[in-house]
Amino acid sequence: MTSPPQEGQNVPAYKPYVYRGEGTGWFQLLLWSSFRILLQFFAIIFFGVRIYGREHIPRKGAALLLTNHQSFLDPWLIGIALYRQIHFVARESLFRGGFVQYVLERTNAFPIKRGRADASAMRESLNRLAQGHLLNLFPEATRSKDGSIGSVGSAVSVIIRRANVPVVPIVIDGAFEAWSRNRILPKCSPIRVIYGKPIRAEQLSGLSPDEMAVLIRQELIALQEKLNSPHAARSRAQLEADVAKGKARLVVSREFSQ
Repeated sequence: MTSPPQEGQNVPAYKPYVYRGEGTGWFQLLLWSSFRILLQFFAIIFFGVRIYGREHIPRKGAALLLTNHQSFLDPWLIGIALYRQIHFVARESLFRGGFVQYVLERTNAFPIKRGRADASAMRESLNRLAQGHLLNLFPEATRSKDGSIGSVGSAVSVIIRRANVPVVPIVIDGAFEAWSRNRILPKCSPIRVIYGKPIRAEQLSGLSPDEMAVLIRQELIALQEKLNSPHAARSRAQLEADVAKGKARLVVSREFSQ
């Protein structure tokens, strides 16, 4: 157990967050576009990245993107193929000033406190969606330990209910092999990204928070299965095990193609 900092001990100094992102000027747009092109080149050369379903991202207006979380590569992998900018949450420990914080602020990331409810991050998430942006969340809240898709956090359902925007499930496959949480540095390994069909807000409105969380998990697993991911069977088995233990209840299958 970690002891609270004693008097005289150094405590991490977090710098005030400054919004410098989308819509703040030509320099931000230039920075985003430059990073996107550079990372596209990097992703193709080192990971042979393949993209599927890009047409499912709305051309305009707000949408909540929900992505599985396999590695540190995930945030930029989901944005390099899109012409629209994406907004992210990032752990507060990254916002300690300097170049890293400046780049995060310029690329639409904002801080969230780990391990406890963060009302300010919730408000900022809803604010970004109210402004018509694309907001990405990793509903598992942490990187996968084995590449499979785990349970969805309760905060996701709160944002879905309050924001009333389309939800786009996204699956990244291969990033776990390229840079798992146990590796210090990434390695060259094939990666695929698939964007699922949007789920309209009204199709989720009648579900309880638990039902909504399980449905999102089902949609992500279905995309993993569509890619024939080696992790899909484990993801499905874990969901079924949670259902058997009473930790989750399967939602009646719906058609989200409309």
